[in-house]
Amino acid sequence: MTDSSNFSANDKLHGVGCDVINCKYHGGDNCCHAESISVESQSAIRKAETFCGTFEARSSI
Repeated sequence: MTDSSNFSANDKLHGVGCDVINCKYHGGDNCCHAESISVESQSAIRKAETFCGTFEARSSI
């Protein structure tokens, strides 16, 4: 299981905030700790029409 206690400041994807607490890349600092992200939606016109393709649900214990 990956949890936010395993992330360091160096793991942070700078400039990318995240408030999806059930994503395994969400850090306790509300930042994304994935190596990179993919923002998806080919026909998006507004922010609400995009989504994070990198999202992975946290594993349960």
